[in-house]
Amino acid sequence: MKIALATLNGKTVTGHFGRTKAFVVIDLAGGVEAEREVRDVGSCTQGDHPDPGHRRRHHDLVDTVRDCQVVIAGGMGLPVQDRLREAGIEVVLTDTRVIDDAVQQYAAGTLTHDASRAHAPGGDHH
Repeated sequence: MKIALATLNGKTVTGHFGRTKAFVVIDLAGGVEAEREVRDVGSCTQGDHPDPGHRRRHHDLVDTVRDCQVVIAGGMGLPVQDRLREAGIEVVLTDTRVIDDAVQQYAAGTLTHDASRAHAPGGDHH
């Protein structure tokens, strides 16, 4: 099972999926980390997002994690959350910040999804 964690620095889970610079992708085998890779996606360059409605950026981000079963972030807009779910990817929004902690909690079944961390387009960002 592959888990993608949105990050700005490779160590912590970013508070906003759309502003991530990379994904740390963990391959879990039997609940244990078997492999780890970093997938760079670059930064947003025009304001908060590079295009109105964020469609292009979100499309690119979803494509980057399409082979993953789970995406973990600190916050996320509802439209991209819907796109991920349509791609068959589970979304977990959490206030757990340290990537290793989030992975351990997910593997143990104790990382819970906090739906209040999702926002409407143009809404509050965590």
